Amino acid sequence: MNLKSSTVLIVTHVYTTGPSFRLEEYLQKKVKNLIFIGHPFSYAKDTRSFLRVYKNGNLIKEKKFVEWKGPELFFYLKDIFLTLWWALRYSSKVNYYIGVDNLNVFSGFLLKVIGKVGYLVFYTIDYIPNRFENKILNSIYHFLDRFAVKKSNKVWNLSSIMIDEREKRGVDSKYRNKQIVVPIGTSIPVKSIKNNDRDRYQIVHMGHLLEKQGVEKLIEAMKDVIVKVPKAHLLVVGGGPLETKLKRDVIRFKLQKYVKFTGFVKEFSEVEKMLQMSAIAVAPYLDSKDTYTRYTDPGKPKDYLANGLPVVITKVPQVAYEIEKNKCGIAINDDKKELAKALITLLTNETMLNEFRKNALIMAKKYTWNKIFDKVFIESK
Repeated sequence: MNLKSSTVLIVTHVYTTGPSFRLEEYLQKKVKNLIFIGHPFSYAKDTRSFLRVYKNGNLIKEKKFVEWKGPELFFYLKDIFLTLWWALRYSSKVNYYIGVDNLNVFSGFLLKVIGKVGYLVFYTIDYIPNRFENKILNSIYHFLDRFAVKKSNKVWNLSSIMIDEREKRGVDSKYRNKQIVVPIGTSIPVKSIKNNDRDRYQIVHMGHLLEKQGVEKLIEAMKDVIVKVPKAHLLVVGGGPLETKLKRDVIRFKLQKYVKFTGFVKEFSEVEKMLQMSAIAVAPYLDSKDTYTRYTDPGKPKDYLANGLPVVITKVPQVAYEIEKNKCGIAINDDKKELAKALITLLTNETMLNEFRKNALIMAKKYTWNKIFDKVFIESK
């Protein structure tokens, strides 16, 4: 199939920016017609579904649905209805339908049944064995996942572990060949960063402040770090539900001089500047059974690498082992002492730090979104 003459429809659930938006950017000038449909989750600030239509790289149509309220089930029913309605109204024939999550693939399957869609892709950006605490909802989630794998022409997974986990839960191994790995890419320009401009002793953590991100353990580890490296200090970039508690922990451990919070930062370009001013980045994911990070490819480590930052990361996502293998950082167990030791090692070993910085940029260049999507569309023909 010639991508340049194709019509592509992307349908995704949205909360913040992510792979769906990077795919939209990639395809704008590569296809004849591109339609992007976004359905916000029920907990989003703006719950209006939206549509963008491009022709030969130019945005020709943009619209939003009404603000939606009510039970979560009503949101999903609305999403299916709107996807069908907008697809029928704004396209004659869709060559590639890319459904980001199993519910959107279900909508794509309905369109394929009536001859509206040719090639159906299931883009899995997360897969969680226990997605819902409610057993009935969890069963529905896995039924739809099995259905999406079976009915799709191709399945794009963020990590290979998703394939193994699916087979543990009833997906036939005969569908293994149609599943390919499409990892998270680097969306910011990879460039040489002058190390002289960095704060030699600044450790940075970026992201939504949630319990499973391990920031509590990181703050506690700073007590040991400053004993060995008194100039060390931590910058916590981002906000979230845990922010208030973390600030109390800083006071409790008497670390006010060594830990600073930025709160939510709207523009990622500002976040990028903070990363480029730092010496080391941390991704201390908790090693718990219910963490989704174990089954996916988180974007944070890639952003760190693209900014030339050595990464201290727990051995939870698969990318941790690749970072270790490529000597871009230190992979550790989910342990406060190991975390402190790794930080101290990098802060006190100039040779290792410089080597890891160079290697971080080399690894990041392998994961630009253009390279990732170029490869995946060749494999999806």
